[in-house]
Amino acid sequence: MLAWIHVMTARLRAFLRPGEMDQDFVEELETHLAMAEEDKVRQGFPRAEARRLAQLELGGLARVREAGRETRGLPWLDASWLDVKLGLRMLRKSWGLTLIGGLAMTLVIGVGATVMALFDLAFGEALPLENGEEVVAVQIWDSRAHRRLETPWPDYERWRDHLDRLVDIGAYQHLERNLVIGEGPPELVGVAQMTASGFELARVAPLMGRTFLPEDREGNVPVVVISHEVWQSRLEADPAVIGRTLRLGDTVHTVIGVMPEGFMFPVNHGFWIPFEAKGPAVLGDPPFAAVFARLAPGASLEGAEAEVRSLGLLAPLALAETEEQLQPRVVRYTFAFTGDMERGQVRWIGRVILLFVTLLLIPPCANIAILVYARTITRQEEIAARYVLGASRGRIVGQLFIEIFVLAAGAAFIALAFARFALQHFQQNATDVLNGGAPFWMDFTLSLRTVLFAFGLAAVAALIAGALPALQATRGQMEAGLRAMGSRAGLRLGNTWTVLIVAQIALALAALPSTIELAWGTLRTGMLGPGFAAEDYLTATLSLDNELGSDGVGSDGRFTDLQAELIRRAEAEPGVSGITVASAMPGSEPWAVVEVDGAPPPGENLFAPNNLVRFNHVDDVFFDVFDVPLLTGRGFNAGDLGRENAVVVVNRTFVEQVLGDLSPVGQRVRYSRRLGEEGQGSAETWYEIVGVVGDLPAHRENGTVYHVTARDQHHPAHLALRVGGDATAFAASLRKITLAVSPALVVDEVRTLDSIYRDQAVGNNIGASTLAAVTLSVLLLSAAGIYSLMAFTVGQRRREIGIRAALGAQPSRLLAGVFRRAIAQVAVGAATGILVALVVGYFLPIENMGGWNVPGVIPGAALIMVLVGVLAALGPARRSLRVDPTEALRG
Repeated sequence: MLAWIHVMTARLRAFLRPGEMDQDFVEELETHLAMAEEDKVRQGFPRAEARRLAQLELGGLARVREAGRETRGLPWLDASWLDVKLGLRMLRKSWGLTLIGGLAMTLVIGVGATVMALFDLAFGEALPLENGEEVVAVQIWDSRAHRRLETPWPDYERWRDHLDRLVDIGAYQHLERNLVIGEGPPELVGVAQMTASGFELARVAPLMGRTFLPEDREGNVPVVVISHEVWQSRLEADPAVIGRTLRLGDTVHTVIGVMPEGFMFPVNHGFWIPFEAKGPAVLGDPPFAAVFARLAPGASLEGAEAEVRSLGLLAPLALAETEEQLQPRVVRYTFAFTGDMERGQVRWIGRVILLFVTLLLIPPCANIAILVYARTITRQEEIAARYVLGASRGRIVGQLFIEIFVLAAGAAFIALAFARFALQHFQQNATDVLNGGAPFWMDFTLSLRTVLFAFGLAAVAALIAGALPALQATRGQMEAGLRAMGSRAGLRLGNTWTVLIVAQIALALAALPSTIELAWGTLRTGMLGPGFAAEDYLTATLSLDNELGSDGVGSDGRFTDLQAELIRRAEAEPGVSGITVASAMPGSEPWAVVEVDGAPPPGENLFAPNNLVRFNHVDDVFFDVFDVPLLTGRGFNAGDLGRENAVVVVNRTFVEQVLGDLSPVGQRVRYSRRLGEEGQGSAETWYEIVGVVGDLPAHRENGTVYHVTARDQHHPAHLALRVGGDATAFAASLRKITLAVSPALVVDEVRTLDSIYRDQAVGNNIGASTLAAVTLSVLLLSAAGIYSLMAFTVGQRRREIGIRAALGAQPSRLLAGVFRRAIAQVAVGAATGILVALVVGYFLPIENMGGWNVPGVIPGAALIMVLVGVLAALGPARRSLRVDPTEALRG
């Protein structure tokens, strides 16, 4: 082993310092040569002859030097580096393959790297705390429903007092409070109501002051611990911050401590208040409620879970009929925030991602393989010459593989840059996506696993697009290449590759119409705009501080009174011409599958045509505030608020989409399934249509059902205020009015309706751009494949074309002969693609998936593909006219 290490060290030193080692070897070689020369001179040979004989005995200086380099360096690395440089030269020469193949590989590898990066982000295991891998969460798992349940306080206390394999057991509840400092405006912030053991588990001492003491939880004097960021940004790094007060909701708290920079445990919190147990209250709302702990020294995750299960659950959870269904479980802390999943599902998710992205590589790499195959067999003379000089087939295939791997590696670098950009974009928008910001353990840099995954995909792409066609092109064709060197008789592509080109055109044409319709449907709303003055509407979400009751409303109906007072004061403000309350704002309503009384049921297909619609619960002034006209029937009135009157109003698109020629007023509909609102109404409830209104601009493509609901029935309530002038400027006024009504009233997500539509358009544009890039790459690959086949055909028929030209054939006939094959391929591929496109368009509900019917899209797509094919064949065909008959006959 030591000898092997010594040899490898010497080889590595020789590789890193080749000039110095070569010089030493040359000097030693010259010494041996001089000694041999002197020996020959002593034997009586003239000096010139003596030197020649000495060189012959040594075997030639150049050959000895090469042999010396192979024995002392890393020859395989030298050869690989030469292959890389040759690959770069070939890619520069074949710029079409580089551009098109690089684009296709970058798209697929970019998708894969981004997905893997987000997967690592969501499923990271260790916390950035001291021995963070030991921190766990304890949950109650419903194995039948596959979901987590809230943990009752008595069960938490029992775990805390009786478990030995878990230490520092604690709990927290995520709250949202209005923060008021001095006379400043209110700001909605996340607060962790946490036991003192949370700070002990994190093993992080406060920067200033102290954390919680046992007596703090008794509620004597409300206290709060703040983060370093809060201290810096909101309290101006006040050195005398300990003892200052701030208001969280209805309660004034005294600051007792400041945590160091970066501390945000349990998730992303900046405020901590003591946990107060209130009888049998539960520990908060999922997914942010958690019981946390640390594994005791020597304890394993499985052992800790076995101990928790042996302890069992207390009533009312541990009922006889649910004893086997409900079980406590112990999971890694970060896993507790990844949704309702089994532990084994995460591993399978990773495997599915790997498989899916790898499969995505096959179509573009198969297209690139056609180009590589065609290019490889045009280099048959070069390959045959290398074969004669001693290069094995494996060496030649390896070199061709490295050529494509260089291209794929470049694509991987660009893809990783794209994944990094996506992570940064996600980090910047994490506040809106992840309830106040990303968890503190999320690392938004590219992980080593993501980098390795991207280059692994590059290697797979090189195998498919480089090694496989190289093996096919060199199989049994070395001797044929040697014959071709003398006779100019080339190889033939064969029917298999022609079939692939035809299939490629058919596939592109089959996908093109649907892609165009999806892209246009995605871009259409953003390009046309909302269709009304959306910038005049300010939207907000209104709720009540949850410290007043677990139901969020309070037993005294306080939310109803506070909401009414807020609306009264806001309507009195100058410029406010109307306020409406709904369960969702236009454009964000949930979906449902509807059934018409007397019509066949829609079946299980959620995307069945004419059955998927939106629905919303609105107040009786909703249509007036948004200026939606009544077309037929009547609108809502006060008598419709009773549950016994199950009436609805639908929009014009609903009538066209669902009812067709039926008269709408008086028809009855019900929901077969609601996709966005659980527990709302019964599937057996029939609703009578009493009126039809015009389409809100946000609903031009969707049928919508409206239910009338009293304003106080919405919690949280979504408000839309029609404001004259600058609606954005009114946001600060709305917050001030809310604070004046009550600090416990929480107003959140205050935005203009126009900004919401713009954000939706940005996401739509990204999706449409991705579709366009994929479509463009398919078109380019198809064109490049046809071009390669035609160029190869012209090269193979060079002698034939020269002879026909020498015999007086007209250029038009020569051109027609060359074009005939390309036109036949394009025609067969286009006909097949049109047939497939018609079948796809019939069975795939493009409109219900967000697409928009584009008239003449299939003939237009076919025309595009024919033009692509003809233009791709034009260059090689024109080249055939420039064949010199004399040169062709002489070859």
